[in-house]
Amino acid sequence: MTLTNWRAETLPRASSLSPRTSTSPNVVTIAVVDDAVDTRHPEFAGRIAGQWNAETGAHSSIPNGWQPHGTKVAGLALAGGTKVTGVAPDARLLGVRVPALSSRLGDPTEAAAIRWAAENGADVICCAWGPQQLTAESGRIPDHTRHAIDWAVAHGRGGKGCVVLFSSGNDGRDIALNEYASHSSVIAVGACNSRAKRPDYSGWGDALWCVAPSNDPRDPACAGETYDTTTPVGSFLLGETFYTADFGFTSAACAIAAGVCARILAVNPRLTWREVRDVIADSCRKIDNDAAVYDESGHSPYYGYGCLELARAIQIALQKASTVVV
Repeated sequence: MTLTNWRAETLPRASSLSPRTSTSPNVVTIAVVDDAVDTRHPEFAGRIAGQWNAETGAHSSIPNGWQPHGTKVAGLALAGGTKVTGVAPDARLLGVRVPALSSRLGDPTEAAAIRWAAENGADVICCAWGPQQLTAESGRIPDHTRHAIDWAVAHGRGGKGCVVLFSSGNDGRDIALNEYASHSSVIAVGACNSRAKRPDYSGWGDALWCVAPSNDPRDPACAGETYDTTTPVGSFLLGETFYTADFGFTSAACAIAAGVCARILAVNPRLTWREVRDVIADSCRKIDNDAAVYDESGHSPYYGYGCLELARAIQIALQKASTVVV
């Protein structure tokens, strides 16, 4: 199965209606914390919950120059279906800009961004980034960022906790070295390819929670497979304005997982962050059984609890919603 086929079978279909407004009775907000997020894009029209620049304090997450990553993440997570459809096209977008992420990790503004998102209505916080050239030193999480994540899961969503996701990284190393992705309250998301195998680049380890399909440059059968998504307004060099067909790696996988978490909360907003994480684990499909090395709990160091299954996750969340607590 190609990524195109997987997306067509798994995600909502694009609509000719634009702009799209939230139709779910439980409106879920995804905060995309990144170097920038272009909230002017027509795929997000009518669904902007807020925006903030953690460096300047301005209420804007719009890029200054060419900074497409966060807009790509947002599109795959929640584009409204004008020309591309995200996993959660009814979700609202909270754009949180951290300019420092363009060059380094550990800046206090990354912590401020996570805390601000949690304080300003985020249900899901998507951090599709991590250390470059991972080592024990580069992967160390500063106390301010650790405390911001702790605060988000303890106090966000009225005490039910924000669902915080990080990508597992693209250097193919054990994420035990990556204290962002291996934080005990985070959903760490890696990648599999369209043949349900692990790409060499995808970070792995005991802290990996799940994977989602993405590209695999070293597999000839799926080397050119990437996702269509949004790019900042005015990005003419990528072909059709405001869109690209070239998004992948664990950033794309993390964006998909953020959308799945939003869909879970849309059908059952009573779930805590831990319960959302459990729904993900219980709904994942086991893949690559010959090489995955699943343990007795169903966890693999290479795929976590398996590949995300949106329909199954929604089904389990609905079942939990119908359970009456006496």
